[in-house]
Amino acid sequence: MPLLILKALPFLFMALPAAAASLPAQSWFNQQGYVGPSGSRIIACHGYGCARRMAISVDGAWISRARATLRSGQGSPDVERRTLGEVIRSYTSYLATSLGGKPDEPGSPPQMSGVYGQMDCLDETANTMSLLLVLQEQGLLAHHVVEYPESRGFFLDGRYPHFTAVIAEKRTGTAWAVDPWEKAPGQRPDILPLTQWRQDS
Repeated sequence: MPLLILKALPFLFMALPAAAASLPAQSWFNQQGYVGPSGSRIIACHGYGCARRMAISVDGAWISRARATLRSGQGSPDVERRTLGEVIRSYTSYLATSLGGKPDEPGSPPQMSGVYGQMDCLDETANTMSLLLVLQEQGLLAHHVVEYPESRGFFLDGRYPHFTAVIAEKRTGTAWAVDPWEKAPGQRPDILPLTQWRQDS
C-alpha cells in the first residue's frame, strides 16, 4: 500500500469533510489534477491514482438504457438509489470492456498498482463521479445531487485512507456514499449513508 498512501496524503489535508461541504463536485477533478467529464466524454482513470487515463465516450445506446432505468425509479429517493446502483453496475461492466485487459480486481491489491485496467479507490471515485455528473447534467437525477467526494481514515485512527463519490438527497440533504471499490466490474456498488460509510474500516 505505500504507493497508494503517498498519493493519498496530499488529498487528506486538502479536502477535510468540513471544508469539502462547500465545494462544488466538479472542483475535485482540478484539485486532484484529473480531468472531469465533458458532455458524454469521460476521462477514465486506472492504474491507481489515475496514473493511466483513457477517453471514454458513453454511447447513446448506453445512455438511453440508463435514462429508461433511472426514469423508472423516480418515485422516491430510495427507489432512485436502487436504480442508480443498477446503472453503475452496468457502467462498471461497460468501462471494463472499454478499457480491455484483465478486469479490475476489487479492493486494489497492492501488487496491481500501475497495471492497465486496475483501479484503486481514487480511480473508482473519479470514474463514479464522472458518471454521476454526466447523469446529473442530463437531468436524470430527480431526487439527488452530486456532492464533493469524501474520505475516511488517516493512519492515526488505524485505517488506510479511502475515498468515495457522494450524492445527497435534494429534499433532506442526507448524504450517501456511492462506492464500487470493493466490487468487481458488473456488481452493484455500495450505496449507504455517508455517516455509516465513514465509520466502516
